[in-house]
Amino acid sequence: MRANAPGVVMAKYTIPPNAGKVRVAMGLGGTFKVWNGKQGKDEFAITCRDRKQAEEVARLINSRQHAGEIEVHH
Repeated sequence: MRANAPGVVMAKYTIPPNAGKVRVAMGLGGTFKVWNGKQGKDEFAITCRDRKQAEEVARLINSRQHAGEIEVHH
């Protein structure tokens, strides 16, 4: 699907410098999340469409292949 196609929603997330190592976790309602394992004010989570997308986002964040932001297509 093209990025400018109708019905494609992109969300930009700012990755905090203290995000640490992230992992894929199951969220409420069967959604997959990329989560840093923290709770409270340091918690960081990105909701993804499916497990494959969550694993790709986690790989990009853990390998630091981002410029402080990441786009996720929902």
